[in-house]
Amino acid sequence: MDGNETATVSDALDGIPVGAFHRRLLAICGSAWAFDGMEVIIISFTLPVLIGAWSLSGLAAGLLGAASLMGMVLGNWGWGWYADRYGRKSAFQWTVLTYSLFAGLTALAVGFYSGFALRFLTGIGLGGALAVDTSYLSEHLPTERRGRYLVYLDAFWPLGNIFAVVLAWIFLSALASGGTVAVPFVGAVAGWRLLFVSAALPALLVFVIRSQLDETPYFLARVGKIEAANDRLREIAAENGGSHDPIDGDVSIRPAADFSRLFAPDLRRQTLMIAAAWFAINFGYYGVFIWLPQTVGAAGVVGNIYLYFVLIGVVQIPGYFSAAYLVERIGRKPTLGIYLLFSGLFTFVFAASMPGVDFLGLGLSGFWPFLGGLLAASFFTLGAWGAIYAYTPELFPTEARATGNGFAGGVGKIAAVIGPILAGALVSSGYLLALVPLAVAFVLGGVVVLAFGRETMGEQLA
Repeated sequence: MDGNETATVSDALDGIPVGAFHRRLLAICGSAWAFDGMEVIIISFTLPVLIGAWSLSGLAAGLLGAASLMGMVLGNWGWGWYADRYGRKSAFQWTVLTYSLFAGLTALAVGFYSGFALRFLTGIGLGGALAVDTSYLSEHLPTERRGRYLVYLDAFWPLGNIFAVVLAWIFLSALASGGTVAVPFVGAVAGWRLLFVSAALPALLVFVIRSQLDETPYFLARVGKIEAANDRLREIAAENGGSHDPIDGDVSIRPAADFSRLFAPDLRRQTLMIAAAWFAINFGYYGVFIWLPQTVGAAGVVGNIYLYFVLIGVVQIPGYFSAAYLVERIGRKPTLGIYLLFSGLFTFVFAASMPGVDFLGLGLSGFWPFLGGLLAASFFTLGAWGAIYAYTPELFPTEARATGNGFAGGVGKIAAVIGPILAGALVSSGYLLALVPLAVAFVLGGVVVLAFGRETMGEQLA
């Protein structure tokens, strides 16, 4: 850079080669992400057990299944706001500790009310971690690799889902006898309680975050800690075997923004667009996946349901990697929009192939349309998740990035609560009626992104 020019944080990061630091950072942030995925999906396997153990009505079961999603609304909004004021690292470690602690304490629940409260508190940590993790990672990445790495981050989600399936199989099937597991020196313990105890494992990650991570250079520069920002950039460059252009005191110092900043004239259109996209993807995804064990069981086309869910998790991984390639080739906007459209299409195929459904005489019922529709829907939906996490942080400036992430994610989690409840309410009238609204939501979300979204590929973070 010319000596008369002032280097921005983006300039400095763009001048540092991608290397060991970025891979290490992705591994740590990705581990937190995988544990998020594990915590969210565990309730899908424990809910059928708790319905019997606590004699839950359909409404109570739906509320319990959605409790963590309700908590995630507050977590997204509250922790995003906190991270823009007090730092990404602080928020990151507290959110991971929160969801780990309350997930483990869910093992002590004795009925609907205590179970709901503990799952709700777990969700507050989960929602915060999702908002903060993407902001933290995005503010360490060069422009040309940012989109791809953020999709890679979301690719850890199915690994967490697979881990949840394995744990559920261990504690609810392999080790369980009559629903309990024999624990040395303790006696018979309900398998679902041990499953939630194992969900406290991510608390160990807090020690890694505290010892291995520092504050982002964007945040440090924004609050006026220019020397600290340069130190951080110097550390990154040294670990990757490169150098960096130092920033100086002319860097703009901006106070943290409140929620009203998201609706200022320069951001309002994109805030509404991405919030609508988040609503659509959450409504569709959670509406399908929270009830998926029961849906797959009702289809009567599979044997071992745990192996089936491992297959679903495995097919999600190429969905992410295809999105990671496309966000850097054709852009964030078209990738997200197209993947949402295909998510809706294949969710409909999956719904129309359920037993007893003969939509317009198309003859979609049967094993292969069911399996193909479900796997394709899983592929495109999780690819869309990767694209939306790559896209969202780029739409907001540094002083509002975590707040914007949190707001959009919180709107999404409202939809994540509504989707499963609506699907559960409609399923008594047939699986097609229950699943078609979810497919329509995906399609509408894709249309909104393609019609109103702004392309951010190649742009430096503001």
